[in-house]
Amino acid sequence: MLSALAIAIGTCSCASQQPASDTSANSSQSSVGRYVDDAALTTKVKAELVKDVGTKAAMDVTVTTEGAVVQLAGFASSRDEANRAVAAARKVSGVREVKDDIRLK
Repeated sequence: MLSALAIAIGTCSCASQQPASDTSANSSQSSVGRYVDDAALTTKVKAELVKDVGTKAAMDVTVTTEGAVVQLAGFASSRDEANRAVAAARKVSGVREVKDDIRLK
């Protein structure tokens, strides 16, 4: 009876452990999901820039996103234009933070 109990406990504890490959697969899927989310945010921010500051001004600003943190870099004709670009990025749903690295021409 004791032997059967020991075998049952050993079987249960083994079954509850995930294989190492599952953990790395979940991590990989998480990384891919984060990349896709960041790419989608970048696209949404770029579209918002076109709408709020115009196509020409939006073309001078590079948008990168990592972990829902958006970084704007490039050039603007005025501080007002740069501020409008930052405001446009901030209003996009899902953006956690906006880093302003826009320089004046």
